Amino acid sequence: MSFTVYTTESGEKFRCTQSQADTLDKLKDIIAGGIGTVHGYVATSNRTVPEKADIQFITHFSTERLNERKAAALSDLTYEDIAEYAEKSPKVQALAPDERVALFEQRRQQELDSIQKTADGDRSDAHRQGHDRCYIYITKGVKIHFRTFDEKYTADDGTKKKRKMPEIVGGLPVAESIMLSILELKRTVIEPGEYKVVNSGPSVLIKNAMMKGLNSRSVGLKTLSLKEDNFDSLVVSRKTFLAEEFKQIPADLFLPA
Repeated sequence: MSFTVYTTESGEKFRCTQSQADTLDKLKDIIAGGIGTVHGYVATSNRTVPEKADIQFITHFSTERLNERKAAALSDLTYEDIAEYAEKSPKVQALAPDERVALFEQRRQQELDSIQKTADGDRSDAHRQGHDRCYIYITKGVKIHFRTFDEKYTADDGTKKKRKMPEIVGGLPVAESIMLSILELKRTVIEPGEYKVVNSGPSVLIKNAMMKGLNSRSVGLKTLSLKEDNFDSLVVSRKTFLAEEFKQIPADLFLPA
């Protein structure tokens, strides 16, 4: 396995395998708005049992236009549109009808405010700062997630907290996975998984229902985290990538400075 230092078009550098570097260069040529399919993708996030599926998608789209569409869809969304999802939960059912609507309107406004914050280029909150530390964009729809560790720190109010930080080797961060932003068109489940049982409150449950309602309107952005061991192949813009082309630097491998 050979390693290299990858330099983005903006001059930022990180360490990765030669396979990852070659794959990134190919992905940069993806046709805008191209339709693709990832075969045998294994999703583990928030699951006790992973799901394996073939996913057809659109990629390399304008995030700015997507956010404009998402804001318009949110503005048009009503509680009635998401009631079938929200009221599957006994916690939401226990609320009075006007409480459900009030929570929905509160969460919808929070999402609208977040979209506007992105449009304004405001990166001041902890979530966006964490994203900027741990990811780097290669081109539209393609980014790298760095290998990270949990750093303990003391917040301004004196409380002890943890935050994700990129692992630095020889002065540079190290690529963990190649991330591809997608709009999902179709999912064919090969092996069904199981989600973790999370004791969420009504506000979070209503937000989750709201996101399902938005996804049905084709404005739900998702991200594939592509590694050598979590999918079979990727076909996009008539280019075929095998999982081995996404081979990562082993976590326990020492790299020289």
